[in-house]
Amino acid sequence: MRLENTQEKCRRQLAAADAHARQRLEAEAAQHERETEKLRTRLRDLATINVDIACEIPELKAQVTELQLENARLLHSQGADIKELMQIAGRLFELSARLGLPLDKATREIFARRGWRTNTLVPDQ
Repeated sequence: MRLENTQEKCRRQLAAADAHARQRLEAEAAQHERETEKLRTRLRDLATINVDIACEIPELKAQVTELQLENARLLHSQGADIKELMQIAGRLFELSARLGLPLDKATREIFARRGWRTNTLVPDQ
């Protein structure tokens, strides 16, 4: 009888340990499932963001190309303006020297900022 009681006690302990292990395993499995679902949701969100960004790329590339073309046009226009201003400044310098008229102070300052000499012009009167 004592052997049977001991065996029964061991069976109950084994059954309790088995039940406890199953509960723990189920709880951990549920926790992992929740974590996996959170990660799947985050992955779907990131995939949506990625698609949105991918859709914007061609538009942004077109804008960059447009801005580059505008920049090139402005640089070309600015270069042409500089050449024209240099030609006008040269004509003004020549006319001032021929007529014997000194340049006004503001014009001399512009020439000085540009590094153009004005000392060969007629002195101030």
